[in-house]
Amino acid sequence: MVDLSSIVDSFTSILSIKILFLFLLGTFAGIAVGALPGLTTTMGVSLLISFTWGMEWVEAIVLIVSLHIGGTYGGSTSAIFLNIPGTPASAATALDGYPMSQRGEGGLARGIATFQSFLGTIFAAILFLFASPLLIDLGMNFGSWEYFLLAMFGIIISANLTAESLVKGLISGFLGLAIATIGMDKITGVQRFTFGESALMDGFSLIAILIGIFGIAEVIDSLIHLKPPLKSENSKSVLPTWRMLMKFLPIGIRSSGVGAIIGAIPGVGADVAAWVSYDIQRRKSKKPETFGKGNPEGIVAAETANNACVPGSYVPMLTLGIPGDAVTAVIIGGLLLHGLQPGPLLTTQNPDIFYQFFVIIIVASVFMLVCGLFFTFLFQKILAVPKSVILLIVTVLSVVGTFAVNNRTFDIAVMIAFGIVGFMMRKVGLAAPPLVLGIILGLMAEQNFRRAMVSADYSFLPFVTRPISLFLLVCIIFLLLNQNQFLTKQLRRLRKNKG
Repeated sequence: MVDLSSIVDSFTSILSIKILFLFLLGTFAGIAVGALPGLTTTMGVSLLISFTWGMEWVEAIVLIVSLHIGGTYGGSTSAIFLNIPGTPASAATALDGYPMSQRGEGGLARGIATFQSFLGTIFAAILFLFASPLLIDLGMNFGSWEYFLLAMFGIIISANLTAESLVKGLISGFLGLAIATIGMDKITGVQRFTFGESALMDGFSLIAILIGIFGIAEVIDSLIHLKPPLKSENSKSVLPTWRMLMKFLPIGIRSSGVGAIIGAIPGVGADVAAWVSYDIQRRKSKKPETFGKGNPEGIVAAETANNACVPGSYVPMLTLGIPGDAVTAVIIGGLLLHGLQPGPLLTTQNPDIFYQFFVIIIVASVFMLVCGLFFTFLFQKILAVPKSVILLIVTVLSVVGTFAVNNRTFDIAVMIAFGIVGFMMRKVGLAAPPLVLGIILGLMAEQNFRRAMVSADYSFLPFVTRPISLFLLVCIIFLLLNQNQFLTKQLRRLRKNKG
């Protein structure tokens, strides 16, 4: 049952000049990061988290969520005006957005993308509000057996859907699990793989790893493929009419549901949500042949779904401690940095956590709508900034942000090392999300497996006698034995064939 008074209290608690400014700052930065090709939302959130050290957790979450929502939407700018998706989630938007821009309707396309991104976020936030308590009730029945299998399920499904093949995905995931064992054993106190280095007593800094894997690796890759900046033509901003918005409302509602559901599946992400929604709308359209040639319905389906994916991805993150995608994997690191442990017991730390997140999502989406409408031309100018300048700024921020968390130069070395690792993984086709999930979930998986074994006198029987545990085990076996199932093939096809 939704408590309206808690929503009102959460809303009034953020009505301060400082927090409203943080909303504006996070949204503006997110749209800028999303609009600049090569700078991903994951990279932006990774950099931002280290700078939230010392903030109140509410202030930090306001910045992070605003950047996440703004970044997911911001990719539509370069997709529409340059035919270069600013983020993977906006790749489907380019199919119809750029043709509209070529015929002088770039402003209209951007207006449609802005309103539909706002609509998708709002609808998905409402679903988030109602779905989260239900999953919390389910999570309260979890024991050590279920938590171990849930961690493995998250890594395997991420490996199944984000990597070129299941085998390569599992290699990334289990490499992450191996990295998670470095440091002092939390149960016995024994040092593992530290080689006498005191800086490794607590393992590698998660923030350093995240910035390296997603930030420095992207910088290295972008420097190798550096190209001259592309000029975008100015396009007069045109707001969609009320009649047009009403016409697109049914598509938006359906796409919001698709995006929210896909967002709640661990390891999938907004790019898959956009392509699945785009494919559904193309099949349902009376004129499917017009898709890819400037049909605004394609923009509606893609932009609504990829932004609806954001609140959807927060559901498993907060209720079960399982990231919905690479961005929420980074956000979990931010929550841990501020003393919040995602999972069923999160409500004991903060009973109104879900209402606070709901209000933050709603307010951030409003700022996204306003910034998107008013700063269209400014972001067109930003697109013309030489990429080498942007990459230099990103590198400096990466170093400063990594050092700021623990004030250790060792973390900078870790960041650079994992940046090189992340770049090499791209070259051999190993996906980063399973590696990150393995690092984040490794401690949870190991500790709960050992607790389960001790409590059951080293018997594996509870894994098949407990209903939830058995269900998760069946799901894992199904994923491993049916990696070529129809849905998986369709998701991979949609992600590889950009139209």
